Order: sequence, then C-alpha cells, then structure tokens
Amino acid sequence: MNNTNMNGLDAGSLNMGSLSMSSILISTIVYFVAAYFIKRHLVEMGIPKGMTRGMVIFVGAAVVAYGAAYLVGLVVS
Repeated sequence: MNNTNMNGLDAGSLNMGSLSMSSILISTIVYFVAAYFIKRHLVEMGIPKGMTRGMVIFVGAAVVAYGAAYLVGLVVS
C-alpha cells in the first residue's frame, strides 16, 4: 500500500503542525492587542470596571482572535 497520503494531505504539501502553530501564535498576539484597544475604548466611554465590562473585553477580543486565526488558515492553506 502506498503511504504518501497522511490524513488527506500529500507528503509534499504543507505540514499541518506549522499551520496550527502559526494560527495559534497570530491569534494570541491579536487577542492581546484587541483586548487592549477594546479596554481603552470602554474606559474612554466611561464604562466602570466590573464583570460586564470584563466579559465584553474577553468576548470581543476572542471574536477578533478567532477571526484572525480563520484568516491565517485561509492564507496559509
């Protein structure tokens, strides 16, 4: 049996390990940058500290990071 196809990938194509590592690295950086700017924007709006503001920052930054990871997956693959 020919073993050139591993999990749907040809032996000469992109290594999926490097794809996931680049996606994780970029999305982590984007998460912290997005959290910083969202937090700064909410402070300028005068929103007080609390659980709601923390969740808005977390969810907003996570959405932006997931979007960046998706775009990295599209570009790299």
